Amino acid sequence: MTHTLDFTDLQKGQAFARLPLAITSDEVEAYLESTGESSETWRELVPPIFLDTVAIATLLSTVAIPKGVMHTGQEHESHRAARIGEPLTLEMRVSTLSERRGAIMIAFEAEVTDADDAPVSSMKISVMALPDGVTA
Repeated sequence: MTHTLDFTDLQKGQAFARLPLAITSDEVEAYLESTGESSETWRELVPPIFLDTVAIATLLSTVAIPKGVMHTGQEHESHRAARIGEPLTLEMRVSTLSERRGAIMIAFEAEVTDADDAPVSSMKISVMALPDGVTA
């Protein structure tokens, strides 16, 4: 996999992804099958947490994450449900970045908006990389 960014080169406030989305019914069905959730509720709507999985996949395909990075937290906020096939935009950025005693702590934010630029959902995922030679 070719990443466009390296974890150690990230900067606070840096935007690193802006891409159009249109979630298909096949994608929703595959997600529901993998989670075991019933598809009854989601005939026309995208499960809100599915948008988080798209954001995390975008993060992992864009930023070269070093081995040993720990997931330290995650937040999700839904403003409304997205409709299957609805044109959406995913934007991602580094919201916080700090280093303490060689450990790097980063929070990534993702926001999904609709065609009118109104918020659909947002998420924040926090990670920490320990210095070389240190284990948790």
